[in-house]
Amino acid sequence: MQTIAFYNHKGGVGKTTLLFNLGIALQSQGKKVLFVDGDAQANLTSIALRDEQIEEVYDSEQTIYHGLAPLVEGSGDIEIVRPIEIRDNAWVLPGHINLSVFEEIAPEGWTSALAGNPRGFRVSTAVHRLTRGVAAQVGAEYILLDLGPNVGAFNRAALLAADGFVIPMSPDLFSLTALPSVGESVSRWVDEWRIATNSASRRGLKLGFDLPVGSPVPLGYISQQFAVYREQPAKAYKRWVNQIPAQYVAGVVEPLAEAGVRHPEREGKIGEVRNLSSLIPMAQRNRSAVFELTGTLARGAQFTRARDTYNLFADLAGEVLNRLDETL
Repeated sequence: MQTIAFYNHKGGVGKTTLLFNLGIALQSQGKKVLFVDGDAQANLTSIALRDEQIEEVYDSEQTIYHGLAPLVEGSGDIEIVRPIEIRDNAWVLPGHINLSVFEEIAPEGWTSALAGNPRGFRVSTAVHRLTRGVAAQVGAEYILLDLGPNVGAFNRAALLAADGFVIPMSPDLFSLTALPSVGESVSRWVDEWRIATNSASRRGLKLGFDLPVGSPVPLGYISQQFAVYREQPAKAYKRWVNQIPAQYVAGVVEPLAEAGVRHPEREGKIGEVRNLSSLIPMAQRNRSAVFELTGTLARGAQFTRARDTYNLFADLAGEVLNRLDETL
């Protein structure tokens, strides 16, 4: 079982759409995939489930928040809720706006873990234990974790639970300036988690659960959602596209390497997704991947473009998995 987070401190880069299409491409190849909506805005949930399904899972308390609620409320530990099946071999653990409540107990839990307190480890590993427990119920091979654009306590717990992470990017100034924030935050979390786990080991703490390694591999970035002209990036964006590789290495790879985190030999660009224009909202309304759109929804040239995206997303997903395998 492998956990891959999709994360960028910069929002509006198409992260959730990218994750969903890559995951459905894996599912179509027979891989068992669990989507986890770790963003309080619950955009992944909105893409994966119809409105009436969302109401049902909220009523039946089958969201990520309900899995964390006993720990958050002080009434117990995490509860392994049942994920929602959305395809053969694909499930989603829905998000919830109350996920932000976890942020209220996580900082104290982190400080407590650094001091070697068992309660601190219970809180700080909650995301790790919940997502893996939910995935184990359905035999998922891959957990794809969608994270919000922030450096908050939930994302800290989620990234330390991940085996690797992908950074979706737009070729613009704001995405570039977010990269050092990603690298600095994750490398600091890795260093601090190592201190906490070393302390637990020295004290011989008997926690009753496994601790995540806490060394998420930077798998690379995927550039997307930019205008194209004659099959090339629009001129206005070229300078940003050209700056991404060096900025990614300096902002993400090097800080994490200093923290002792490995990175793939093929560091940097995983691939790119061109502007799919109207196909994206069409697929979202249909709760489908772009390549799943039928001829009745996408007609003529649109249908051909939609169908052709399968190879794109399948190749990107394959490259992500290859990079992760290289470093494990």
